[in-house]
Amino acid sequence: MRFSNDHDPLPLLEQLHARYGKKLEIRYVKREPGEIVIDFVRTQAQ
Repeated sequence: MRFSNDHDPLPLLEQLHARYGKKLEIRYVKREPGEIVIDFVRTQAQ
């Protein structure tokens, strides 16, 4: 899933990491002021 926003959603990323751990990979595609693009990728980790 691709996520785009005007600011870095650090609290959301922390919540997702706490809930899914290694089952979810967070990849920044673009990380510039006013333009953040993140890909969320499901992994096979347990």
